[in-house]
Amino acid sequence: MASALSLSGMMSCGRRGRLASFSVITRKHQPQLPQWPQKLQHQQQLRHKHQVRVIVTRDLPEGQMRGVYAGEVHNVSAGYARNYLVPKKYAVYATTRNFERCGLVDPAIAAREEEKQAAASALLTAVDDDDDEEGNEDLRAADVLRRYLRNKSLRIVRNVDPNMPVMCHPGHVNARNLREKLSRQLKIDLEEHEKIHIRNEPVVGLEEKGEAELMKLLEEMMDGGKEKKGPAKEGADAVEARGGGSTDPADQSSVESAISSVNGEEDLLKDCDVKVKQLGDYVAKITLRGGYVVPLKFTVVRR
Repeated sequence: MASALSLSGMMSCGRRGRLASFSVITRKHQPQLPQWPQKLQHQQQLRHKHQVRVIVTRDLPEGQMRGVYAGEVHNVSAGYARNYLVPKKYAVYATTRNFERCGLVDPAIAAREEEKQAAASALLTAVDDDDDEEGNEDLRAADVLRRYLRNKSLRIVRNVDPNMPVMCHPGHVNARNLREKLSRQLKIDLEEHEKIHIRNEPVVGLEEKGEAELMKLLEEMMDGGKEKKGPAKEGADAVEARGGGSTDPADQSSVESAISSVNGEEDLLKDCDVKVKQLGDYVAKITLRGGYVVPLKFTVVRR
């Protein structure tokens, strides 16, 4: 019985009968299967993550990406850009040369400049006195925005009336459209207290006008707004009539001034109701905290 067991052990283990050591060696030197599925999955993930930046040159047709308009910069898959957007001339690759051709500023570069200016502004703010700290911040914020918008112009596309090619039909451009375009094209999100007022008349040679000329146009807008507040005088006359007698000129002047001031404050608390319906170059003013005004140029073009 013992000899039979030893013989079966020798047959199963070899000459020396080292079953345990043989099994350990087998586990140590067992060849590993190649990890091809994991590598392929990793390559597929990398392939899906590969995206390129493009400048949209035309509004995309229905059925394509929603909320994408001409003049905007987007990240899309490389295949979508290579096989559809670029061959169909809906977009070009976001290179420095293409930005210059399209007359646009790279949002990434603009964001870096804005971060640098914000850092510099924060440094200066830390050194200022506590008394005028808030006023200085408002002034610096207005100065940063004014410099950023100095050489930029929003481009808004609209359908036109076949019988009147210079008129938008249907549709128009208002302050809300400018807010949305600022956010999409220039990545500027105005806060609720920052208001937009549009000059309703086209400006001839807008691109050639300097900052001083633009500020003069905005001053004319404000002066025109005060002149249109003629009902303030009528309100003062009504007060005098209700009094049943004559009013001292000084009192009448103070009543007119108070009513005009109230009307002006109400206008500054909300966006204007102007609706631009004609193609052309326009200027608007952005009113920031502290009453600081920044000019904004925009162009309404035919689709």
